[in-house]
Amino acid sequence: MRLKFSLATAWLKMPVVFTLLADFTGAWAADWPQLQRDAARSGYQAGETLATNRHTNSNPAGYGSPVWIWNQPEPLSGQPVVAQGTVAVGTVRGRVFALDERTGMVRWTADAGAPVFATLAIAEGKVIVPTQRGELLALSVQDGSRIWTYRGARKGYAASPAVEGGRVYLGSKDGRFHAVDLATGQAAWVFEVGGASDAGAEPAPILASAAVLDGRVFFGAENLYAYALNASTGARLWRRRLEGQSFSWLWPVASRQAGGVVIFRTTPVYSHGRMLIDDERFLQQTTGVSDATDNNGTPQQWLNEQRAISQRLRNNPHRRSLWVLRATDGQDRYSAPEPVLWTSGSGDAGAPPVVDDAGGRAWMTARSAWARFDGFGVRPFGDLMRVNLNFDPNVYNDGISIESRLFLQYFNCASPYSGCKEAWEDFHKISDEFEVLTGASNGIVSSNWVSVGGVDLSSHRTFNIRFYSTDDTGGAGLYGTHVGAVLANGRAVLRDTAGLKSYATPQ
Repeated sequence: MRLKFSLATAWLKMPVVFTLLADFTGAWAADWPQLQRDAARSGYQAGETLATNRHTNSNPAGYGSPVWIWNQPEPLSGQPVVAQGTVAVGTVRGRVFALDERTGMVRWTADAGAPVFATLAIAEGKVIVPTQRGELLALSVQDGSRIWTYRGARKGYAASPAVEGGRVYLGSKDGRFHAVDLATGQAAWVFEVGGASDAGAEPAPILASAAVLDGRVFFGAENLYAYALNASTGARLWRRRLEGQSFSWLWPVASRQAGGVVIFRTTPVYSHGRMLIDDERFLQQTTGVSDATDNNGTPQQWLNEQRAISQRLRNNPHRRSLWVLRATDGQDRYSAPEPVLWTSGSGDAGAPPVVDDAGGRAWMTARSAWARFDGFGVRPFGDLMRVNLNFDPNVYNDGISIESRLFLQYFNCASPYSGCKEAWEDFHKISDEFEVLTGASNGIVSSNWVSVGGVDLSSHRTFNIRFYSTDDTGGAGLYGTHVGAVLANGRAVLRDTAGLKSYATPQ
């Protein structure tokens, strides 16, 4: 205990030294310091083990009462970030709040000078803040004092910063992409979409956040090009025109799996309702399944459905909303389109996947007539599924070892209810509502406007962290649908319309 206390005391004076010690020993290693935890936007927290034996009908329900509650004084923005004992979040009125991770007490408040719409980042004793004035701020994590200000953007930032290798990477609404030195706040390089080094592309804003992995920076601009830049120099490595109308405010996910890939999702060009209804009819015609079935399908039926979806997207490219691209050159990783139909809410892009590179695993939302977790009678066929990034499209022709070779792989039927359908139990899953996925070593968590819950990766049973309302029209404080559960240091930190809540993982 004396050693732990001395380390904690030293951290107050030497945050960088403590971070190095934490990385070496594994203690306090489960921070969540930026959007989706890391610069690759994996959304995966290997250092956390979730309690998966809690349900909406357990006693207490879910994870019980919060350890602390902080009711916001003004509307919050972005995903809360957790590092160095601090929870940091910005507001649309232009303030930054830093809370004590253990107690939820406000440590300090800083004026950012303009609205903050994005997720912050914490790194090397600094809180990184992008503002709508086009300034990028570095504030002291200790007291909120300003360390440096970068003014290289002509317009504001909708994107969240990615911090990697001593640099901050993010795009601005003027179509410029910035690499900023974390120590000094000076530009290492700036790349301009449609500029002199990007001939042939239309100038366009950058709204989506970037992913950084293995010396490459990946982002999407609103000209619907996906880009890869050299992280050291800013030189363009490749660009690839995709389909859709926007990358929205989301992010690509970079992974070392399958030889190195980057995964993009876009908002389709078709209307929200029309897209969902047309795809439902397509699935029903393809499989002969209505939205009321409890039939979970067979490997051959799964193959038939995914092959039909892939062919539909090949024949109708404007319906495609997901791409798995080779990180090296931006070309399709597979010889056939991924069999993923769009599912989301409010016309956004679909939820980005979660990836666990060390374990060779990935998960995402998709649609299937054989869905395990769809809601009855609203917009059916929405599912949370495992993803095989080593997908082999030849399985469509030879039909050998189907389950291990398909792109989308199902969770087992582990529900004690009728068939496999969880409906509105531990987590809310219907196709016309947006959600954000995050994950830990033993569970994937789905967060949307009604509930925060997930699936145990071993037993395939669902579990619940927080259920907000039995009235899904909004009878209780709603969860922040565009945020995602932050899993850090034995806690789940959630953002809802009232503020922040921190739940201890039950033992």
